[in-house]
Amino acid sequence: MSGPDRPVRLVELVGATELDEAFKRKVRQRRWGVMLVTLGVAGIGLWLFSDILGSTGWSPLKVAELCVFGLLFATLSFGFTQAFVGFLVLAEDHEPLKISNTLDPSTPLAPTAVVMPVFNEDVATVFGNIRTLYRSLQKRGELDAFEFYILSDSTSSEKLVEEEMAWADLCRQTNGFGRIHYRRRKVPVNRKSGNIADFCRRWGHRHRYMVVLDADSVMTGEAVASLVRLMEVNQRAGIIQTMPKLIGAETLFGRIQQFASRLYSPLFAAGLNFWQQGSGNYWGHNAILRVSPFLTSCSLPVLPGREPLGGRILSHDFVEAALMRDAGWEVWFAYDLDGSYEGLPPNLTEYIKRDRRWCQGNLQHVWFMMADRVPPISRLHLIQGIMAYSSAPLLVLFIIFGGIQAALDHFRGHASTVPLPSAIVLALLTLLVLFGPKGLSLLHLFSQPHLLSRFGGVKRVVLGVIFETLFSVLTAPLLIWFHTRFVLRNLAGQQVVWNTQTRMGGKGPRWTATLREYWPVPVAGILFAVVGWWISPLYFVWLIPLFLGLWLAIPVAQISGRAGLLKKLFQTPEEIDPPRELLSDEPFQLRPGSQFVHAILDPFYNAVHVALQRDRFKRQAELNHYTCDLAAKLLTEGPGTLSEEEKRAVLGDGSVMAKLHTQIWRTPASQMNAFWAAALAAYRRDFRSPDILREQPGGSDGPEAAAA
Repeated sequence: MSGPDRPVRLVELVGATELDEAFKRKVRQRRWGVMLVTLGVAGIGLWLFSDILGSTGWSPLKVAELCVFGLLFATLSFGFTQAFVGFLVLAEDHEPLKISNTLDPSTPLAPTAVVMPVFNEDVATVFGNIRTLYRSLQKRGELDAFEFYILSDSTSSEKLVEEEMAWADLCRQTNGFGRIHYRRRKVPVNRKSGNIADFCRRWGHRHRYMVVLDADSVMTGEAVASLVRLMEVNQRAGIIQTMPKLIGAETLFGRIQQFASRLYSPLFAAGLNFWQQGSGNYWGHNAILRVSPFLTSCSLPVLPGREPLGGRILSHDFVEAALMRDAGWEVWFAYDLDGSYEGLPPNLTEYIKRDRRWCQGNLQHVWFMMADRVPPISRLHLIQGIMAYSSAPLLVLFIIFGGIQAALDHFRGHASTVPLPSAIVLALLTLLVLFGPKGLSLLHLFSQPHLLSRFGGVKRVVLGVIFETLFSVLTAPLLIWFHTRFVLRNLAGQQVVWNTQTRMGGKGPRWTATLREYWPVPVAGILFAVVGWWISPLYFVWLIPLFLGLWLAIPVAQISGRAGLLKKLFQTPEEIDPPRELLSDEPFQLRPGSQFVHAILDPFYNAVHVALQRDRFKRQAELNHYTCDLAAKLLTEGPGTLSEEEKRAVLGDGSVMAKLHTQIWRTPASQMNAFWAAALAAYRRDFRSPDILREQPGGSDGPEAAAA
């Protein structure tokens, strides 16, 4: 079904005002129910804690401590309620209000772009994932509706050439010339959001929908085609977000996170969809967007003030979902749609670096909290994102308040007057709120024997949950430490640098790097423990879990970053019974050595690179004097004398690159720089022409013919 790019009221689709009102009434009832349960759990905790505090009288310090506790416990209670509701939804196995119920496999597909923004990423992974989706759609006979766009903001000269060659190789392997496109921006304005916006302005009119992938995203052809059909059927949907499953983890840290996400996320996802319905959120990838309203309604404003809290928006996805909702479009969560996957950081250090970026981006959303037109549910999503990081300094503040109060009670002799029953019940309630979702997830898994076997059986699952819980207890203080630092640094005006995310595990971090990154943490833990003991031995005992996480930060970060540990634990269904699309395809082969040198020396590399430059038809009189001077220096002194910025300048001038290639091949070896003479001799000895050249009939052996 092809429909107009505008919001369509449900009554226009079904012709029944009563049905539309019944749906709204049902959603309101769900939201009220979730809110009341959350307030009930939080209210009990607040009442118990007020009973403890009030046993020795009230003071401004105690009131402040109670307020901070209420905010933190309400946040925990909301998460618990969401998981509990999700458990009930999955146990009933019948959710009438989910968007996947509207999927009709007979619905015709519509023109759709699959876009993948990249920034100095692992090239073999990026193009391998695109190839996986391309072939999956091809096998289903649904490829004609799709075009693929690799949108590069890469700044590394080596990565630029790698991407170009991988694009050419991918097109050759799949016969995808004209369907798989590669574009690199020379000026990466506004990072990822600017990359997507540039695509929409230039090529968005060619497509009704846009599937956005991250560099580590993998999606099956069935999942992508289902998203398009869901958009076609639901004509007022502006965004449909999937629930990506984590895959590909090799390190202990990655496997624990992968296992926990696969086991616990279904409950939270079902509970989230239960109350948000068409007012969902967007996570920036593994989702489909309606291009026309996204282009007209989701332009990101420049925030007041300077970065990090002002200026350009760093975390764009939540804001784009809010803008889409403000324009009258729905944002849905297809939480039960299979075939959506993504990678994850391999170790604690990379995980924390990612949190550093997300923290700054989420704190910027404070500005949108003050906007009048933000819909209420979108405002709640923004609050959750802010609290994901603000809760850490709030918890530190709560501990400080508690320490001061404990010291006052200790020296006044009030410590023994604390009502023990209230303290015990509050401790049990806190444990329930924190760990209850894990128990509910186990109950849900045990009710599905087939799925349980794909997790490795009862014994491995239970041991996995125990080890994962211990690991989360040890790493929670570490995350609190770093999140607090991030928030304070942002408030102090320190902004994050946009660096490439390391997605591969490799050999794990070095001990020296781990020591350099984490040494302040155990030192602070020892100091805090000394202060805690001085305040009160009882206060010290209550904080032992916090102290342990800080003391053991270095070995936990180092050991968990290794691959191959506890391989029989933390198994997931995607490991034991992987979908066809996740099985190892032939790896993307990239020629070893300097890609920058290959782009100058190799006829095929040079021809592809020059063809992708916008200025490839410059006349000699129009050549850039700066890049010509760099080219002369490159020829006479070798590439080692050029900086990274200078190499990018040379690569960005197609005419100069073509001229360099010709000069290298025509210069006698006796007159050539030693580096180029050796490189050319090695090339003549080891040259293997790409298949695409061997397939051309009547080709010449000369480099000029190959580059033409």
